[in-house]
Amino acid sequence: MKTFLLLIIPFIVFASGKMMSNADYLYFRGIDKQPFAQQNEKARLYAIDTIGEKKAHAITKELTAEDAISLKLTHSGRYLIYKITTQTYRVILNALDGTVIGKEPK
Repeated sequence: MKTFLLLIIPFIVFASGKMMSNADYLYFRGIDKQPFAQQNEKARLYAIDTIGEKKAHAITKELTAEDAISLKLTHSGRYLIYKITTQTYRVILNALDGTVIGKEPK
């Protein structure tokens, strides 16, 4: 059982795509303690984003065959993600490389 877990861990780690750099991760981790830095958070998120909103919309349309109702760029741990909502699905995309992290019905 231990061998199986050790063999599968790399697949889980690498399946979710690129992660933010250490400097970006530390910046966003400490953002709650810096009230003036919160104003610049959105600008920094969009500066790091590499796929863009148009490609996120295209990936969602291809994945669900529906148009996106809402799209939000945020971070979760070391990942920069798009949270996208359609009529029947919630989709989570990695904003650094376009990898689909999650797709679940509403």
